[in-house]
Amino acid sequence: MEYSGILFALLATLSWSFCIFPFTQAARRLGSNSLNHFRLLLATILIGIISILISPLHFAELFSSPYQQAWIWLGVSGVLGLTIGDYFGFGMYAILGPRLGSVLTTFAPAAALILGTILLDEHISLIGIIGMLITILGVIAISLGKSERVLIPDHGHGSISKGVIFGILAAVCQGAGLVLAKKGLQSETEIQLTINPVHATFIRLFIGTGSLYILSFFQGKLREIYQPILNNRENGIKYAVYGTFFGPALGVTLALFSVSRIDASVAQTIFSLVPVGAIVLAFILHKERINSRSLFGVVIAILGVLILIWREKLNQLF
Repeated sequence: MEYSGILFALLATLSWSFCIFPFTQAARRLGSNSLNHFRLLLATILIGIISILISPLHFAELFSSPYQQAWIWLGVSGVLGLTIGDYFGFGMYAILGPRLGSVLTTFAPAAALILGTILLDEHISLIGIIGMLITILGVIAISLGKSERVLIPDHGHGSISKGVIFGILAAVCQGAGLVLAKKGLQSETEIQLTINPVHATFIRLFIGTGSLYILSFFQGKLREIYQPILNNRENGIKYAVYGTFFGPALGVTLALFSVSRIDASVAQTIFSLVPVGAIVLAFILHKERINSRSLFGVVIAILGVLILIWREKLNQLF
């Protein structure tokens, strides 16, 4: 179970490494808010169809009273992680770009560990805290260096500081959302019910999407939000579709398969390897150079991630 959970986490990480590139282009063409609405609706429809196909009877049972705890926890997880967290994430990518923006996701393990202690009885050892601090130092070395700021072109979406703040908020929301999702899966296990991670993904998407559209409807902004989509501004829809497949559809589903088998904090630390994939893909796809400061920062950040993964065994040694 543990090895399969790690494998699913690595596959989710790879999927997210791919998705940030088309999402960055889509966010710059369509706007973060329009993209967030479109890709959540598209992902909900896609995962809903898949959920019905894999098990129609079980999918129908999701709407019965025994699963209400799952709806509550997974629903809150969807709102926090997919609706709010990804809104900040798209804003971050639009400003900072995929390579640098993805590095800020390494803040997510800290959020997962802290909330996991409260809701899932996952304890943070001193070694774990050291791992978090090392990871954060690595992130700061990459994201706040003057040489890195010079490399970021001005796309007119906001300042570098705004991008960094959005990135931190996105990471915190995503880390917390993963813990709440696992709480939802556990709530059904405690009463001897099982829920397929694909169906759990549908619940997260359904609640997250519904809450976003209800809010936008009462604010009277749906027409304004969907105008770039309807006009396919700068041909941004194709990028949104590509990103949706690898992100909220495939990536989120793989993440729930992972968190159903291993601790949320461990899964989230593996997800923090996305910057490595992003940097390699940016080098391959866009010929972006990797300077020594970036390489050093990534190594430090990943070292912190590895310490978090192995914190219990390291704690025994010391």
